[in-house]
Amino acid sequence: MYSIAPRILALLLALGAATAQAQTLVGASDGLYRLESAIRLTKLLPGTEVRKIVPAGDGFFFMTSRGVLFSRDLSTFEERNAGIPIKTVKTFTGGVKGFTKEVQELKDLEIDPYDPSTLVACTKDQVFLTRDSGLTWQASLSPSPQPGMKAVAVTSRPELLVFASHAIKGPFVKAATGSWREIGGDLGKNEPTGSADEVSDIVVEARADGPAIWAANSFLPRLYSYDFAARAFRVIYKESAEFASFDSLMPRADGLVYVTDGAVMRLDVNRGTTAKAAVETNAVLAAAALIQSQVEAIHVPASAGSPALNLCELWLASFRSDKPYRAAADGRHGIYLQTGFMVRPDSRATYDALMTDRGLDTVVVDLKDDNGRLRFEPIDPLVKAIGKTSNPLDVEGFVKEMKAKGRYLIARIVVFKDQRLFEYSGGAYAVWDSVTNAPWRGYEWEETEVPVAVPLGAPPSTAAPATTTVTERVYYGEYWVDPYSEKVWEYNVAIAREIIARGFDEVQFDYIRFPTDGANLGDARYRWKDAGMDMESALMSFLSYARANIAAPISIDIYGANGWYRSGVRTGQDVELLARYVDAICPMFYPSHFEQTFMGFEPAVQRPYRIYKLGTLRNSYIARKRVVVRPYVQAFFLNVRYDRAWYSPAYVALEVDGIRDASNEGLLFWNNSGRYDDLPVLRTGLDRRLVLDLKPRDGTLLD
Repeated sequence: MYSIAPRILALLLALGAATAQAQTLVGASDGLYRLESAIRLTKLLPGTEVRKIVPAGDGFFFMTSRGVLFSRDLSTFEERNAGIPIKTVKTFTGGVKGFTKEVQELKDLEIDPYDPSTLVACTKDQVFLTRDSGLTWQASLSPSPQPGMKAVAVTSRPELLVFASHAIKGPFVKAATGSWREIGGDLGKNEPTGSADEVSDIVVEARADGPAIWAANSFLPRLYSYDFAARAFRVIYKESAEFASFDSLMPRADGLVYVTDGAVMRLDVNRGTTAKAAVETNAVLAAAALIQSQVEAIHVPASAGSPALNLCELWLASFRSDKPYRAAADGRHGIYLQTGFMVRPDSRATYDALMTDRGLDTVVVDLKDDNGRLRFEPIDPLVKAIGKTSNPLDVEGFVKEMKAKGRYLIARIVVFKDQRLFEYSGGAYAVWDSVTNAPWRGYEWEETEVPVAVPLGAPPSTAAPATTTVTERVYYGEYWVDPYSEKVWEYNVAIAREIIARGFDEVQFDYIRFPTDGANLGDARYRWKDAGMDMESALMSFLSYARANIAAPISIDIYGANGWYRSGVRTGQDVELLARYVDAICPMFYPSHFEQTFMGFEPAVQRPYRIYKLGTLRNSYIARKRVVVRPYVQAFFLNVRYDRAWYSPAYVALEVDGIRDASNEGLLFWNNSGRYDDLPVLRTGLDRRLVLDLKPRDGTLLD
């Protein structure tokens, strides 16, 4: 039991008053609690994640997994979501399809400090304003067509202004009847690239002479104030670290309080200095120690000698994992191999020796490959009926051999790109083409110059032969099945369940996304899509079904950009939501796949380190640390400008350095051809974490 000092106890226990507003409240992933004593909490609202507590005059608003709730007495809770969109999540239990409805996840909720009946909220792609205490919400479009909203704020003085921040586009402001205007100044710049960076929080402080607006960054250690005259944000505090997260700003008479890693901090606005707010930090830690789930928010009313405390995003200060399979997935370091390398005894021995030599404990092999072929002989009747096996792995023999050497085995299953299932049953599960009324395949137009035929009898000519441009349709070698289909889910999860039962340790789902390419992408139709569903809810539905049916670690592969930015644009891969269901996320931060100028400032040789360090950290914090972030490491050359200049074993070692200096939760090397000559020698401690004496393949110690 956490020991609570008298001063902290006095801060936490503002009890004895008759009103609900004079009680200490704690929001958590499993409900809302009231602190009764130093060792006892009462759960007021079970079964609902409470992420933010907003005092509002005669009651409280709560930002929850059920949307916006309001309570005057902390006994009855009223949903106030009229006007906020509802998401449909499909369920599939015992072969029976069903549906659940949930309010679109709210990213932020703020109140106007001058008018408690005015609040603003946002989802990933819309901003909502209420002037009647949440009884009705009016929607306005996001400042950007891309999803990625993070924070909002509202003030009615000197006029009604709504502030909003977008993960990619930066901060904006609009008047009640106006349009969004991008905010200039110092805010939202990720030096030294100059691109917009994410704003974590915006808050309004009510002052007699007018409002003060404060803001912070999600991934940079900076605090800002808004200059109304210049209509711009100005830096008021900045640290030299290249990464830190400041969130949940609370202006008070004694300074600007905020949450960061492991602590609550306080900025002395006049001096521009910060210090740990010890009492507030200990109050958060004490509350977290009393709760078995993740503490999310805290409200402590003002009492004699102590100002009020109202904070959220408390996973930053005190993180607790509730995933039973996460520990097994943590700290794994390995390689991906096409299954054929493990089928053949000679190449299996070669790669096993490489793993030992390079300090690796994990191997990822395809059990359903990129073409939808099964790479094992199935037992499950459904899998046998649908699947087609090619060059199968002896699963039992492979598992026995690898486990004897302490290997951790990951079964890669390519999910929604599957030629076999695409063609099965007359294309019943394929993405459909609304123009051709047939299974959809993406294509591009390719122009070629072909010679013009010389007419018969034409006189000889010394001129260059005439040509004409011919435009041809060239199809991609991809076959996509419908991510909305519960039958597609059932088949893939049946494969996963069987392979876990036969000895693999983890399932890794790849191509957990929608198709993104093709001149005819707009013609793609999803016949299994039910009313109220979107790309995001399709992936949520599949992973929820998978999580309920797989008793082992689940990991997913995502695009590097979806790990870098808080946006599931194009693919549906929204890390914040997908992190609910999986134990590990494997972002592909391949430097070759980003724009070649991205993070390319001097010294240019450090670009792989920067991308992997900052990308790993960003992915971890976007997911609120709920998952292991185990990046795929580029261990291959691609013929692009940066790789032509810099690719080498040192390039790969720098990528590893970046992961080690970030969350350090594991990594996987990727080379589709199986050429792993460029790998460094990894050193790990007893906790399976990388240690500093990383060595390239020539054995030279790296700094």
